[in-house]
Amino acid sequence: MWKQIGSGAVLLAAITAAGALLAALAAPEPAVRNVSISRLASGQSFAPVCKASEITDSRPDPAWVGASFAGDNCQAPRMPAALNGSTASRAQVVASMAAMKRYTAASDAFQRCIDVFVAAKRAQADKNNKPMNMPLVVLENHRLLASENNKKKVAAQVRLAIVAFNEYGSECP
Repeated sequence: MWKQIGSGAVLLAAITAAGALLAALAAPEPAVRNVSISRLASGQSFAPVCKASEITDSRPDPAWVGASFAGDNCQAPRMPAALNGSTASRAQVVASMAAMKRYTAASDAFQRCIDVFVAAKRAQADKNNKPMNMPLVVLENHRLLASENNKKKVAAQVRLAIVAFNEYGSECP
């Protein structure tokens, strides 16, 4: 009987040791990258990240997103150029605000054009008792989403230019 208890205890110890070894091997090592020793020594483990007024993505869309697609005759408007508010004059800032309003109106017209085109294709498919061309719908939805995101980008660019102008470039002596 003592032999069976001893064998069980040895087996249990072996399983526990193997599990501990696997847990130690599987545990990820703490990643330390580009850490400033002086910053750590002063008790600042994290560098400040200021992104409150930053535009997250200002890359232009591929050309096909704005071009007429599948004969829809809908052309996306060209985004206005971004303005550096810290070096711009008041007239340039006001002009960029007007350009944003024109762009928003043109973008809304572009989105309505796509909506009308997709509705016409849907009506035609219903009339012919055929299924709707789903890849066309997906691509047109992507164009709508890209247009809406571009409106947000333009508004953010103008807002940043205004803030920079008010803080740095307000033509003060």
